[in-house]
Amino acid sequence: MTAGLQIWNASGQLMLDATQRIGRIKGSQHLDGNGGHIDMDLSDGTPFWSFQPDFLFKHINGNSPVPVVSISSTGVVWTYSTPPNGDYLYPITGYLFWGCY
Repeated sequence: MTAGLQIWNASGQLMLDATQRIGRIKGSQHLDGNGGHIDMDLSDGTPFWSFQPDFLFKHINGNSPVPVVSISSTGVVWTYSTPPNGDYLYPITGYLFWGCY
């Protein structure tokens, strides 16, 4: 028997069908403004990631490098974008989550 979630609207039209793919969170990491990586076997599905920032802008100058994430079947790598100048840097920190569908 198939398991999952299906949602229909009042007209009986299927709005959401999650019986095929359900994401499984495999790990998380708080990003502090420095690049890094985590080696992990993500070969049992299609890898995905999501970043939840602590803030969007911390200073009026807007010099806030964002994380650039790369994911593959062997792990997760993140770096930070190059800012326009090196003065008053406020990298966007937050939580990175990853997993597989």
